[in-house]
Amino acid sequence: MSPLEIPVSAIDDPLRVSGKYFCEGGKVTFLKIVTFGPFPVGTFRDGGRAELERIHKELGANTIRIYEIPTLDFMHDCAEIGLRVFITIPWSQHIDFFKNSHVLAEVDQLLLETIRQFRGHPALAGYFVGNEIETTLVRWMGRRRVLEQLERLIDLGHANDPNALFAYANYPSTEYLLPRNQDFTAFNLYLETPESLAGYLERLQNLAGDKPLLISEFGVDSGAHGEPEQGEMLKWHIEEVCRAGGAGTTIFAWSDLWQRGGATIADWSFGLTRRDATPKPALDVVRECWEPVGRPGELVDLAATPKVSVIVCTYKGSATLVPCLDSLVALDYPNLELILVNDGADARVNEIASLYPAVNLHSVEHGGLSVARNLGAGAATGDIFVYTDDDCIVEPDWLTWIVKGFEKGPNVGCVGGPNIPPPPQSATQARIIAAPGGPVHVLLTDTEAEHLPGCNIAVRRDVFEEVGGFNPVFRTAGDDVDFCWRITDAGYELGFVAAAYVWHYRRFTPRAYCRQQMGYGRAEALLMPFHQQRFRGLGGAVWRGQVYISRNPSSSIVYHGRYGYEPFQLVYPSPESGMGDVVLHIVWWVLLLAFTIAGWWSNWLWIPAAAMLFGTFKVALRRASRSRLEPKFDSRISRLKLAGLILLQGLLRSSSRIRHGWKSAKWTQSIGFLGALAARKAVSPWWKLGDEKNFWSENGVGRDELLAAIREDFPTSEDDSTGKTDIILKRGLFWNWAVLTTTEYHENEGRLTRLRLLARPQMLTRLLVLPVMVGSVLAVLKEPTVFGGGLAVAVVIGYFASKSYMKLKRADFIRAADRIGLSLA
Repeated sequence: MSPLEIPVSAIDDPLRVSGKYFCEGGKVTFLKIVTFGPFPVGTFRDGGRAELERIHKELGANTIRIYEIPTLDFMHDCAEIGLRVFITIPWSQHIDFFKNSHVLAEVDQLLLETIRQFRGHPALAGYFVGNEIETTLVRWMGRRRVLEQLERLIDLGHANDPNALFAYANYPSTEYLLPRNQDFTAFNLYLETPESLAGYLERLQNLAGDKPLLISEFGVDSGAHGEPEQGEMLKWHIEEVCRAGGAGTTIFAWSDLWQRGGATIADWSFGLTRRDATPKPALDVVRECWEPVGRPGELVDLAATPKVSVIVCTYKGSATLVPCLDSLVALDYPNLELILVNDGADARVNEIASLYPAVNLHSVEHGGLSVARNLGAGAATGDIFVYTDDDCIVEPDWLTWIVKGFEKGPNVGCVGGPNIPPPPQSATQARIIAAPGGPVHVLLTDTEAEHLPGCNIAVRRDVFEEVGGFNPVFRTAGDDVDFCWRITDAGYELGFVAAAYVWHYRRFTPRAYCRQQMGYGRAEALLMPFHQQRFRGLGGAVWRGQVYISRNPSSSIVYHGRYGYEPFQLVYPSPESGMGDVVLHIVWWVLLLAFTIAGWWSNWLWIPAAAMLFGTFKVALRRASRSRLEPKFDSRISRLKLAGLILLQGLLRSSSRIRHGWKSAKWTQSIGFLGALAARKAVSPWWKLGDEKNFWSENGVGRDELLAAIREDFPTSEDDSTGKTDIILKRGLFWNWAVLTTTEYHENEGRLTRLRLLARPQMLTRLLVLPVMVGSVLAVLKEPTVFGGGLAVAVVIGYFASKSYMKLKRADFIRAADRIGLSLA
């Protein structure tokens, strides 16, 4: 905006993201949001200003969410009143927007026009580039394609307004739609018990990762529940969001008067005010709940406040020690002591520590990290020992969340949380943050961990003493892994609290990063003799839980439910320690080199060597493309350099692990693992063919009626229990035939139902065809003129045979559709 257009504003600072919270002016703020509109045309003579003032004064909200593009005057009014605005970009996301490509061009144009109009406006909080794309439509279009479209919109937004916040308003039925480049994670929720909400919030916190979790809609229909019950439900909702460490919540809605698709909604009453603008009891309830909340941790009630000993061990760590100690002395917890162990008696560390009277300094000879941690525990007088590193910065409520984690039961021996890297100051730092191999947690459930990094781990005194503390063998790394495994072996649980995060600086240079990865490899070698059962041959540790990674997983498993209607479609990331890690291993590189050298005597060996090299670079580039890079440092060059770091990380860490632990490694076990992995990989990623038809109804007839008709016409058919498709028509020995559908909702009762018939080879077909394909490829490479034509003919015959079967089945589907009143579109 030009200086002449900037309005009088009660908002001093723009909204920013800081770790898992929002902040303004460097101070954490809890977003108190209410949805506003859309309203019928002409509802407000003053453009809604009087209602906006009520929202700010009577409700105590600091932000509103709207579902249409506002006028500049509306934004000026919000700025003057002191309300921030989240703008939801309205576009045709209720239809297959890949089949209707004009939709994508229109949303691009609308987003760019909106950004140009409001860029730099003090009332702008951010944008939602989409809202609740219907689950069966996502399944139809392909969740990866939809996710890429959302990420493309967010990239477009960041490129044209780098200072604005962008996200997608998701919902539980498509919880897998998590754009890697969104600034915060937003979910619309409508859960009707505090227990179900609390459990799902814990899951959402882990899906959000190191980003803020914002509830972008939560409402209660007072028509269905009654006005008093509406207030009670909104009360426990706000309390549970704060207890879960949420960054904010959105009450749906301000008024019962609203419209959708141009039609006024008369049978819903979600508003805090009635259609005549009079307040409901829920308005006062929400205001009273919001009033004391400045930051989320302020509503966390502890049953007790046991004494906590915070222990920091440093070895020549003066470069980052000052901000660490500054954050520790600012902790908001009533019963704690601060202990600093100067491992090596560094003079500069002693000098810095002398400036902090609250810090108990213990200078000792250099004995390594585990020894220092045990010395800190020996000097501690608290009931709980909490460890963090000298390159970490903690939040004021950190200990509150930690202690809350121990309240879940006497079997919780340790508690920890995430460690989040501060925003990078250079492209190099951004790439190192995005690179793999950093200190991460491993989760068994949303609240139970298998491993907690030593930079953010707390342990009860009695549990620490029972397991004997840290093993002095581990001088620089691996101590926390060994410690956690011994605690779980003793029968205790490791609690995880997503809100108990610390800021943790990563290495600042590629050289330091490479040294760190070699050190981690050596630590893994040291772990092998103590925990043989937790390692798989020449590879790294075998985890039962899910390793947290800062990139979208290469694959995941989604349970869609019957006909894709499961309300909570949980996403389960597939294990990452598979073929991707194998092709980055030092042994893979040695084999590749061996094939290359042997190819000088037998040229055909260059074929597997080239395939191995291609596979390695493909994995590195794919992981780099899915990693989360800071938007301002994101470029093709940065991602190529990141791919280089990924290659180096796998090479250096695995080589260091073998160099120091080759005697302990189970070499024969590795061979069996690789064989099984190769077999699974060979038979899994197979193609499938599809044939589509579209059916139209003017009377509201959609996919449910069509699927019922298909089941009736195909007596041997069955519902697909996995939810990947709707109906399995035939489970043949060699082929699997299935139907997938979705319905687009248009004006009035208009429905467009899309049907896709799918053919996919069964496992037996894959096992029979695979050796033929491999042999054919080798034969073509040897005699292309002889075998090439024959292979091409075989592929064409197979393709057209499948397509012919599909065409024969079209008439059956058309008859079923015609019987229920659907016509071909």
